[in-house]
Amino acid sequence: MQQGYSIGTLNRRRKDGTRYKHHVIHWIDGDGPHRVSLGTDDRPTAEALARDFWSRRTLTNTDTVGQIMRAWLDATADERGHKRAAQAWKAAAPFWCNVRPGLIDAAVCRSYAAKRNKAANTIRNEIASIRAGLKWAKVKPPEPLWMPAMPDSSIDHLTKPQFRKFLAGCGAPHVRLFAQLAMTTGARSTAMRELKWEQVDIDRRLIDLNPRGRRQVANKGRATVPINDQLLPALIEAKAGAETAYVIEYHGGPIASIRKGFEAASKRSGVHCTPHMLRHSAAVWMAEAGKRMEEIAAYLGHKNILVTVKVYARFSPDFLRDAASALTW
Repeated sequence: MQQGYSIGTLNRRRKDGTRYKHHVIHWIDGDGPHRVSLGTDDRPTAEALARDFWSRRTLTNTDTVGQIMRAWLDATADERGHKRAAQAWKAAAPFWCNVRPGLIDAAVCRSYAAKRNKAANTIRNEIASIRAGLKWAKVKPPEPLWMPAMPDSSIDHLTKPQFRKFLAGCGAPHVRLFAQLAMTTGARSTAMRELKWEQVDIDRRLIDLNPRGRRQVANKGRATVPINDQLLPALIEAKAGAETAYVIEYHGGPIASIRKGFEAASKRSGVHCTPHMLRHSAAVWMAEAGKRMEEIAAYLGHKNILVTVKVYARFSPDFLRDAASALTW
């Protein structure tokens, strides 16, 4: 017996006479014994389903948002996206912890947004995590959770002269190499920090940004990109002096964060820059050079080209030019 329930196995016979087994969850309460099929004959799957079933079994609108969120996060601890949801809840908990779902309306959500006083995207992410927890628990508030409208996207990026100035301010070799790589690959910071030499083919001049064993994620795709003429000498020099398997290394190991290095370079150069700004800059430069949106999407690892078009098409001098040519009289 564990956590008030146990998992058992039942044998059944199909219409064709063949036998099969499936797992069930047992528990006893004031109404007597209960048994519910878990719909699987695989023990690890049954255990996961039982935990999920038991976590939400007694949750109702009388429970607080805090009780529901803790149960949801415990039940989904091994799922993708858990860390982000847990961080969102940590920020939201002081306001929402003792709120009951039956009292949630637009006014409560707006009050939270005003109290948090953060960017719309941050508020949306935090309220979305609460909505997901309530949905998991099958607990319905009186009305859908209100969220602030999506803001118009603004793209912080560097011009080429600004990037050259920032690069000159990169005092540490690993910060300079990171900036060069980020600018020429358009990769996210995590991909740069995880990049190993086994992913870099200098002879073929290619970098596979997706490490071995990593499953491609739909909204976080990683491409294989070419090494251009400007990046090649920097990579050859870095590989010759490499002490570890990682391309970006510091004091004999991989880096945990490049934030302080970028802050120092920003202060030294007078050009404010973050790692993600270089990803935006790469896309903007390609768009300004008239490269096709499909090509930019592939370079950035976007699975949906509509994302690329929405964010970067405004920078392309040729986007919709053919369409405009038809509007003559």
